Amino acid sequence: MSPDGFNPGLRLKIRAPKGGDAGQRLRADGVEPALARALGKAGAPYEGLSLAAKPEAPRWDLPLADVIAALPEGGLVCLLEAGQDRRAICALDHGAVDALIEVQTTGRVDKGPGLPRAPTRIDAALTRDFVGLFLGALAGELADAAGVDWPLGLTYGTHLPDPRGLELLLPDHPCHLFQAALDLGEGAKTGSVLLAVPVTGADNPAPKGNTPAPGWGQPWQEIVLAAPAMLEAVLLRQTLPLSRVERLQAGDVLPFDRSDLASVAICDVRGRRLFSARLGRAGTRRAVNLTAGAGLRPAAPTKPPPDPVQQSPAATSGSGPPPA
Repeated sequence: MSPDGFNPGLRLKIRAPKGGDAGQRLRADGVEPALARALGKAGAPYEGLSLAAKPEAPRWDLPLADVIAALPEGGLVCLLEAGQDRRAICALDHGAVDALIEVQTTGRVDKGPGLPRAPTRIDAALTRDFVGLFLGALAGELADAAGVDWPLGLTYGTHLPDPRGLELLLPDHPCHLFQAALDLGEGAKTGSVLLAVPVTGADNPAPKGNTPAPGWGQPWQEIVLAAPAMLEAVLLRQTLPLSRVERLQAGDVLPFDRSDLASVAICDVRGRRLFSARLGRAGTRRAVNLTAGAGLRPAAPTKPPPDPVQQSPAATSGSGPPPA
């Protein structure tokens, strides 16, 4: 059973394709050379870094547990924002972090590995620009590549002092894992970089060797889509000092702006914002009207009412007025 309480076997059945080979899917071409070029561009502004990258073969559709297991021990791990409440992971090992700090403080990469130590906020601040350059360069390299089923517009989010909390911060969703070995300072140091991105394809077939029985996919999709989904309309959120909250009592008034009623949040059971809405009425009931925003499909076009002249019996039969 996965941490979110969902059976992995059922997940495979739901993802079963409607036809064809479940293990076959278009993969993005040229990921490895794109990684090498992107890392080279990211390291170019750092005089003395002399970064040369040797990417490994991509690992597709890994569960979150395998991604966490692949993180470099004692490395610097940061969360990346991928849009629509999705997140990715970027990690630099000890050698890469030391090299980036050394070129920014002394102008060169010292030979030999440094003393093992836990990454600090200063390490995160001094490596943030490199990570941002790498992500931007990789997005440019793969902008026109076919088969890219992960978000390219990744941005730096936050540094994680303790990566053991990743299982709580990220959903158990398949990820693609990209890794590269780094030569730094013309052989003075070696390092590595890891990038794990969430799969965002609409249909995610099961990996080879785990193909569910034919015919499972569509029935299970219908069962899941018919299941109830609990949503909560949040009219207002306020942040108050703890001392003020402790003094609250019956009869106290918490003022708010009327405009807040036009920005209602529709959230799931975990509190994640799914849609935006505004407060309104439906007959005699209070209601919320969904407004344009992320995750909301455009309104279906309405058909114009039929022309009464064209629908009249006389117009359709082509006959004239009845005789007197």
